[in-house]
Amino acid sequence: MLHRGGGRGLARSAIRFNRTVTRLSMTADASSSGRLSPGGLDLRLDRSGAFARGITLDGEELFRGIGFVVRDVNWGTADLPSEAHLQRQDGRVTATAGGALDPAAGDLTWSVTWTVTDRVVEARARAWSASGFDTNRTGFVVLHSLGAARGRPVAVTHPDGRVEEARFPDLVSPHQPFFDIAAMEYETAAGHRLRLVFEGEVFETEDQRNWTDASYKTYCRPLARPYPYRIGPSSTVEQVVRLEILSQATAAVPAQDSGPAVRKTAPLPVLGTSLPPGPIAVAQADAIRTLGLGFTAIEIDPSEPAWLEEARAKVSAVSGPLRIDIRGGAAVGTRAILEALGPLLVGRPTIGVSLWDADDAAVAAAREMLPGTVIGAGTGAFFTELNRMTRWPPADYLAWTSNPTVHGSDDDTIGETTEPLEDILASAKAKLPARRFQIGPMTLGLRTNPNATSPEGRRRSAAPDPRQGQVIAAAWLAGTVAGFLDSDVETLTFFEPSGPKGLIADDGTWTPAAHLLSRLSHCAGQPASALRWAGHPRLRGLLIDMSDHDVLCIAHLRNERIALALPEGGWRSAEVLMPNGFVDYPVEGLDIGPFAVCWLLRPK
Repeated sequence: MLHRGGGRGLARSAIRFNRTVTRLSMTADASSSGRLSPGGLDLRLDRSGAFARGITLDGEELFRGIGFVVRDVNWGTADLPSEAHLQRQDGRVTATAGGALDPAAGDLTWSVTWTVTDRVVEARARAWSASGFDTNRTGFVVLHSLGAARGRPVAVTHPDGRVEEARFPDLVSPHQPFFDIAAMEYETAAGHRLRLVFEGEVFETEDQRNWTDASYKTYCRPLARPYPYRIGPSSTVEQVVRLEILSQATAAVPAQDSGPAVRKTAPLPVLGTSLPPGPIAVAQADAIRTLGLGFTAIEIDPSEPAWLEEARAKVSAVSGPLRIDIRGGAAVGTRAILEALGPLLVGRPTIGVSLWDADDAAVAAAREMLPGTVIGAGTGAFFTELNRMTRWPPADYLAWTSNPTVHGSDDDTIGETTEPLEDILASAKAKLPARRFQIGPMTLGLRTNPNATSPEGRRRSAAPDPRQGQVIAAAWLAGTVAGFLDSDVETLTFFEPSGPKGLIADDGTWTPAAHLLSRLSHCAGQPASALRWAGHPRLRGLLIDMSDHDVLCIAHLRNERIALALPEGGWRSAEVLMPNGFVDYPVEGLDIGPFAVCWLLRPK
């Protein structure tokens, strides 16, 4: 049984704030090729010049971005190497960029031209191929910021001129809320009136929170059309997206509150790591023993010939509590799988057996064959797969996984995926019959790709992310724990124990994520509060009530300089997470960089 902890002292430790004494400063380095700031409108182009990021007006972020993308036949995002060239004249900024794909990615040449004034952002794109290019999507996408658009009314103009009155969804929409789009008009939360016009293709909108992106995405080509499709040698893709500022808010955006606010209180979930299918390495077993986490999830793929031998070796080698995650879709039936696994679990503390993609019969069989064992269902893929189901088996808990690089892999995209986690949980609690959740494994890259168009693509996992051993992986982990803090969330599973996708390198070196996860794991079951700072959606705090002291873990997941107030004083020690672990730092004048983690203690 999972230890959930009590509520002693939580309110006292969670609501004392000091807005004037102790401040924390975080700095950032610029990472864009060009910032365009005509009037109150502000945006920056990424290094390729294909994507405009962080489009803000008078302090409100209107769009996470507007940009040109190329997606391959398995929905992978192609790299677009280029450099933007900027010209400024008479209040107008013009930027041009273009290039060709790496030959290994295919034959495609592209160009994008930006024109920006204080009232308009216009992007024009062209793409063509000499020999033909297969793609699932080549064209513009618009990322509407959650804070500006969530729940707001919108007028959608269709190609035939008909206007539909609709609303951006509040809970995470399992399917596209808007189809067949030629233009959109709406007023943001701050009161700015916007109009978007699309030319050259029909667009539609999906709720990207399904994949932990902090946006609604309006994109071309409608998914109802066949894909992959081919850009032939004789055809040219030409598209235009134009953003018009129809009117600005009469009142300024409210000043940012310097103090943190408690968003939610709950026991900190049990934290663990996961062994993927395949043989277990000695380093993995050693890492599990060294880390001492709350549990180890063993993922089993029954379609692999040696799955049972591998499972037997892992159960034998792993110390501590287990969870068994069984992939669906194998020719071997559920009863045969459980009949073989049952003897391995006798006498072992097991927090659950997850039957991904299971139906009612599979759950019933598991309850019969593993009496007294907690049985889970759900998906080994994204929350969207669970959200799109119309009926869920009556399991003890439901599960899903996630990663922050589904639609982009830059640092800021990783950071923004901590923002919609509360929306995902609210949607799960409103919709799903099981009010117990076990989330993970969560990894930086795709474990599997359920949306690939070939069996090989669906099974293929992403290459190791070079940031696995960097502090940004730990910051994302901390932000994810804070975002998923909820009394209905029992466990969170992160990364692998060791190796290039793991917490500990094969030579025994701990990554920053390992240092942080080990510390947080020792706080499992204790009362915790998720803290948020107004105006800083990628700043997350965890205030944990331990027996004789309070712990404050802060993660910052944006490339910017900020200053913020800490909860009320008495903080006796502070540490900043560095590549080699936590290092002491003075509480007063604490200064850390972007994508950073700090750890503070306050005696009671």
